[in-house]
Amino acid sequence: MRRRFHHVTVTACRIARPHDRPANQPTNRVAISIVELLVALAIIGLLMALLVPAISQARLLAQRTRCVNNLRNISFGLTQFDHLHKRLPASGTYFDPDNQPSEPRHSWAVSILPWINQGNLYDQWDLDQAFNSPHNLPLTQTSIPIYQCPLDPSLSGGSHGDQSYAVNGGVGFTHRTREGVADCPIDLEGKQIDFNGDGLTCTGTTTDQLDLQLFKRMGLFFLENWKQGETKRHYSIAEIIDGTSQTFLVCENIRTGFNPDQPNHSFADPHPRRSAFYIGSPCENGDCTAASVNYQRCNEGLNRINGGLTSPEGSSPVPNSLHEGGVNMAYADGHVAFLSESIDGAVYAALASAQGLLLDKTSLQQVIIDGDFF
Repeated sequence: MRRRFHHVTVTACRIARPHDRPANQPTNRVAISIVELLVALAIIGLLMALLVPAISQARLLAQRTRCVNNLRNISFGLTQFDHLHKRLPASGTYFDPDNQPSEPRHSWAVSILPWINQGNLYDQWDLDQAFNSPHNLPLTQTSIPIYQCPLDPSLSGGSHGDQSYAVNGGVGFTHRTREGVADCPIDLEGKQIDFNGDGLTCTGTTTDQLDLQLFKRMGLFFLENWKQGETKRHYSIAEIIDGTSQTFLVCENIRTGFNPDQPNHSFADPHPRRSAFYIGSPCENGDCTAASVNYQRCNEGLNRINGGLTSPEGSSPVPNSLHEGGVNMAYADGHVAFLSESIDGAVYAALASAQGLLLDKTSLQQVIIDGDFF
């Protein structure tokens, strides 16, 4: 049997490669025209123009939120101090023995350190020494974020004990006169205030006690003497009869912080112009007789809210912030709200007082506050 063999011829196939394409064969490459490029750049530019303000706005909102949260934390520290001691701390304390120079001790911001997670710092403090003593001075340079509003342009960057907040001092503070009369109330212009209008203020060797009684009713935090001295004046939260939701506790003041010309200034400084904020006195030239009382003065001139934004650091003890149109304010019940810089002066004074209701039927009688006023 014969087998038949078939001869198969295999022809090699050549695979064409790109470089084998004839020179005259067109390609499919896509080009971008100048017009298309310009349109793309314009769209990118528009998106950036929309994005950059949005980022800035978000950053600003975050900074404002942090300022508000700081106020809440400070309010918590103040109320916890009250819970333990049955009283609020002094705005600032001074060692003031008779016939000896006065010595600054510490501010409210030192007193509440244990309740703002700074117990270790507080334990190192010697309260019986001045805040700027060799022992305490290094402690005052501690950077405490809760005391710093990020919108405060005076912040030192963490190398000093910055402060952006101040407690409610009412219409003024007390001092020892050149004649040696202790515990004499004065307004922000340094004028003695005759609260009851009887012509007597700080004469002889003592201060008019009725003046001091009325003075206390118009504020919440006061200077006090540390262990020696005559000035002892404070409230507890329970003693606020005007309503804790309608009484100022602590607010922003970006003029209370670090001053390069006076590097010892810090959150610990008890100086009344740096530890507290005040409303303007309603009494013209310190005279509180009926004809001279005008509560619109409480939010006017340099004493108005945001009236000290261009003042030197440490010289404007009124609410100051870079929030447009007002400041953030914490109240004695712990809530925080924005306070308009154009608030009526009479309402402003009533919100600063702790016992303004007891001023009824005096020349200093205040308006009754309800939620529609502010």
